[in-house]
Amino acid sequence: MVASLGENAVGGVSLVDSINVVVVTVFSSLTTGGAVVCSQYLGRRDHGNASSAARQLIYISAASSLILALVMLFWRMPVLAAVYGHIEQGVMTEAGSYFLYTALSYPFVALSAAGVALFRCMGNSRIGMWTSLLVNILNIIGNTIFIFVFRWGVAGAAISTLISRIVATVLLFILLGKSSGPINTKDIHQIRFMPSIINSMLKIAVPNGIEGATFQVGKLALARLVSTFGTAAIAGNAIGNIYMTMGNLPGVAISQALLIVVGQNIGAGDYEEARRNTRKLIIMSYIVMGVFNGLNLISMPLIFRYFGQALSPESLSYGRLFGTIFCTAAIFIWIPAYGLPNALRAAGDAKYTMLVSALAMWLVRVGVAYMLAYAFGVGAVCVWISMVCEWAARGAGYYLRWKSGKWQEKRVI
Repeated sequence: MVASLGENAVGGVSLVDSINVVVVTVFSSLTTGGAVVCSQYLGRRDHGNASSAARQLIYISAASSLILALVMLFWRMPVLAAVYGHIEQGVMTEAGSYFLYTALSYPFVALSAAGVALFRCMGNSRIGMWTSLLVNILNIIGNTIFIFVFRWGVAGAAISTLISRIVATVLLFILLGKSSGPINTKDIHQIRFMPSIINSMLKIAVPNGIEGATFQVGKLALARLVSTFGTAAIAGNAIGNIYMTMGNLPGVAISQALLIVVGQNIGAGDYEEARRNTRKLIIMSYIVMGVFNGLNLISMPLIFRYFGQALSPESLSYGRLFGTIFCTAAIFIWIPAYGLPNALRAAGDAKYTMLVSALAMWLVRVGVAYMLAYAFGVGAVCVWISMVCEWAARGAGYYLRWKSGKWQEKRVI
């Protein structure tokens, strides 16, 4: 729908979303820390501390997201200028408009992520699925009205996103309050911070947050590199990122299950079961990633026929190339790089995953991309080539750690 507004709109939305991902990474790290702590308590059958951990997760998610929303609301244009430098004015205008409303949605992103994670810890992933379905239906309806009826452009797309996220958050917390599961949040309004539990969460959240932020800042450096190749490259990169988001979905879903399942095994002290479940879920990930990304490759001509109504041939050429690289590589090497580390995090080995991620991102992904671009004159595709190299390096580091068994020496609670 945004593509129908032209390349400036696609470019502006893509640039803002790259920044939004950095911000959302902070929320995700808190959610991961909370999920690990809750899962380990549930593995011990300690429902009281699991409920206390859930409430602490909600409090710190709300506080951190509100602060970040305020920062981005007041300094969004300086942030865009600092990250991307000089870009075409049309792209910058669209980016500023889109950024305003998406920043307002940060608290709802954080709280809904926390709510879904808590249901997942209790073994109920359906709530997250149905909530996501509702959000997307509302978003499509909102986009149709605000973009094509009211003619609000990218602002309409952002407002639609904001409304759908508000609805999702309200619904999730209504359901949490009525839940009869082992995690109880009914007295959440009686705010009381518990430093010991927060500290346990931060053992995972801080390294995971640094890992995620370092990774996403690296992606911003790469987005800035792409922006130097012009608007067509930016738009093509945005299409490639759509394929990346879609192609990651099954692997991300199973890796989230891996975090919860292995966390409960660790909480129960059953490390052999943790190993067995990790192997099963990794094999499952390979199967579904292969099927899903194989279908993405097969359907690519049809999808690009749709994009061809709004984007230039050069943008489409970039997008087709980037999407093909991602879908092909994701079938073979994505799982060790992004699925396996969740098993390590579930055991409390978050510092190691942080170190491997930072080194792989900056030495391989960013380093190789800039080397290819400036030393060898490779175009925008250098970013996607370096991505594949980084996956291989990252996956090797995590596999060796898992095989060594050193993750079994870590403690969270």
